Amino acid sequence: MSAPAISPSNGPIDVQGMVTQLMTVANQPLDRMHKQISSYNSQISDYGAINSDLTSMQGTLTNLSSGQFINTFSATSSDAAVLSATASSAATAGLYNVSVNNLATSQNLAFDGQGSEQDSLGNYADTMSFNFADGTSAAVKIAANSSLDQISNAINSAGVGVSSSVVKADNSATPYRLVLTGTTVGSDKAFSTSVSPTEAPQPGTVLGPDQLSFLNFDAGAAVDATGKVTDGRLTAQANDANLTVNGLNMTSSNNTVSTAINGVTMNLTQTGSTTLTIAADTSAIEGQVKSFVTAFNKVQADASALYSGDLHGDYTLVSLQNQFAQILNTPISGADGGNTVAYLAQVGVSLQKDGTLSLDTNALTHAISNNGAAVANVFGNSNNDGFAQRFNAQINNFLGPTGMVSVRSSTLNKQVKNLQDDAAQEQTRLNTLQAGYMSQYSSLNSSLTKMQQTSSSLSKILAQ
Repeated sequence: MSAPAISPSNGPIDVQGMVTQLMTVANQPLDRMHKQISSYNSQISDYGAINSDLTSMQGTLTNLSSGQFINTFSATSSDAAVLSATASSAATAGLYNVSVNNLATSQNLAFDGQGSEQDSLGNYADTMSFNFADGTSAAVKIAANSSLDQISNAINSAGVGVSSSVVKADNSATPYRLVLTGTTVGSDKAFSTSVSPTEAPQPGTVLGPDQLSFLNFDAGAAVDATGKVTDGRLTAQANDANLTVNGLNMTSSNNTVSTAINGVTMNLTQTGSTTLTIAADTSAIEGQVKSFVTAFNKVQADASALYSGDLHGDYTLVSLQNQFAQILNTPISGADGGNTVAYLAQVGVSLQKDGTLSLDTNALTHAISNNGAAVANVFGNSNNDGFAQRFNAQINNFLGPTGMVSVRSSTLNKQVKNLQDDAAQEQTRLNTLQAGYMSQYSSLNSSLTKMQQTSSSLSKILAQ
């Protein structure tokens, strides 16, 4: 009778338990590697947060560095129903009296009435031509035997700068009228129309030659020398806008006027008079400075928190904060801080004991009103030593290929890669070691089991 099979789970030795205990000790170096990898990854994540903070801060410095932020203007109309306006950095503060005498309009035609909107007009296959006052032209193909609806749809589908519709104008025998409206305002977009056959009729088909002649229209002949409309089909003329600005008369081909006042775009909405006020937009200017202060404080807060956490004692963070403090404590060149603005504190941006900045909006507003150019100069100037310019340069140094943040992040990534390679090799060694333990103690367990069986058999024989 054969002996029972031996497995690591039976026999005098608990092979599985013994190997587990041995591997727990053997795994300690690998566990330390994994713990170190985790620590490095946390530090890499922390440096990613600092990188993001510095990038966000840098985004707030562009307008401050150029000085354009101080040229932020608001445009306010005393009668918003007449016009609204926006002002660019090229605007000049001032008051402008604006009178809108007439708005730019588009041409509108209402052709002679027809008896039906859906019945065939009995036309050839025709081409309807549109000739605009600016010298451009367009053509629309009209199928033979089209109805008013079909002609209207063909015009709309062609996209020639004219929209079309069919309107029932009255209760007469011919109430349906084709109405054409220019999609663009201005005298240059006045248009004439003409219709001509594009192909001969099929043999045996008798069609009158003038079924669509009612669609011919001459814009030049529709208005006399005095400007009076002589063709009743012209229900609205294509006109330029006419306005006066501080007594100067001017025209515009559309209702968005950007050439009347330097740096100002006016959107005309109805006739009438209004006063347009162009002034420094202190709220928007304060908002740009506030964005910088908020971003700066985010860098400081995160750097301090990380220095107490995963990056405890990291010199990079200490250096970052020290260099930022040095920038804040160094005046701009050519300014003494007495008669001229030399520090951010003089425009309401003050350094606090905890290393953050605070913004006094009243002080900033006063500084802007008193000398806006000096406020712009302290942030950005021709010497490239404005505070925004210096912060921008310092951030470039930190985040550049050889910058402290970039180098530290790169070093940590290399350390993680090396440890991961070492850990993979260690894991291979441990797998081999575990297999050897299992084989060795399973063999020992098998031998001891056989010895026990032999001893038991001898004992039985002696007992007999």
